[in-house]
Amino acid sequence: MLARVAENVYWMGRYLERIDDTARLLNATTHMLIDSPEDTRFSWPVLIDVLGEDAKGFIQEGSSSELGVMHYLIAAEDSSASLRHSCAQMRTNARCVREVIPRDFWEEINSLHLFVQSECKVASSRAQRYRMMAQVIRRCQTVVGVTDGTMLRDDTYRLFNIGRHLERADMTTRIMDVLVLQQLTPSDDLQGRRHFQWSSLLNALGASESYRRYYAEEEGTTDVSEFLLTFGAFPRSVAYCLNKIEWEVQTLPHADAVLKALASLRKALDSEPLHTLSTLQMHELIDNVQAGLITLHAALVNEALYAPAA
Repeated sequence: MLARVAENVYWMGRYLERIDDTARLLNATTHMLIDSPEDTRFSWPVLIDVLGEDAKGFIQEGSSSELGVMHYLIAAEDSSASLRHSCAQMRTNARCVREVIPRDFWEEINSLHLFVQSECKVASSRAQRYRMMAQVIRRCQTVVGVTDGTMLRDDTYRLFNIGRHLERADMTTRIMDVLVLQQLTPSDDLQGRRHFQWSSLLNALGASESYRRYYAEEEGTTDVSEFLLTFGAFPRSVAYCLNKIEWEVQTLPHADAVLKALASLRKALDSEPLHTLSTLQMHELIDNVQAGLITLHAALVNEALYAPAA
C-alpha cells in the first residue's frame, strides 16, 4: 500500500471516531444540565478544551455563551474541532482512497457528510441539537457496521481500525481529564474523587449500563476511572483500544516502534491500583497516557505508515 493511501485510511478512521465522540460529548453535556439544579452554571468553553483547542483564545475572539460554543463545535467552517470540519475531512480522505474501500462504505460516509452539512446550521435549540447528535451517532455506527460487513480484512481495514481506536483512547482520556478531574477541587483529596457524580462522564462514553453491570459483579469495588482506563472488555476503555491496536498492527511492516509505545502505555496503566490514586495523581496519570498516545501516533506515522517495505 502506498504511504499516501495508508495515511488517508488511517485519518479516515480517526475522523469518524472524532465525529462520534464529539456528538456523544455534546449530548452528555445536555443530559448533565437537565439533571442539574436550575441555578447550575456551566463553563461552556471547557468543551473546547476537551477537543484540544484553545478555549482562552476562543473566549478572547468570540462568545463564551452556550450558543457561541455550540456553533464553534458543530457548524463553524473555520474550526478544526467542529463536526462540520471533521465530516469534510473524513469525506476528503475517503474520496482519495475510493479504490480500496467498498462502495457501500463510501455511500454511508457521503450520507453522513451531507446530513451534517445540511443540519448543522439549524441545531440552535437544545432539543434540536440533541436530536441531531443522536442521528450523527447512529450514522457513525452505520458506517462502522458497513465496514465490518463489507470490507476485506487487509491493510486498509487494519489501518482504519487503528485510527478509530487510537482516536477513541485519546477522546476517552480527554473527556475524563477536562470534564471531570479539572472540575474537582484542586485539593489532593481521595474521597472527593470517589464520591464525585460520574454520570455525565459515563453517558458521554456510552458506558452507563456496562458500568452498572460490571460494578454489581465486582461488589462495588470498581472506581469509574479504573473501569474506563483498564477494563479490557469494555470497547471504549483505553485498555480495549490498546489491545485492538496491537492486534491490528502486528501484521504491518516495521511495527516494532509501535509495539514498544503500546508496551510503555500498558506499563503506565498497570503501575498501581487506580482506585488508590488521588485526584491530582489521576490527573498526572492521564497526562502521561495522553503523552504516550502522542508517541504511539508518531510511531505509526514515522514507522508503520511511511517506512519503506523490506
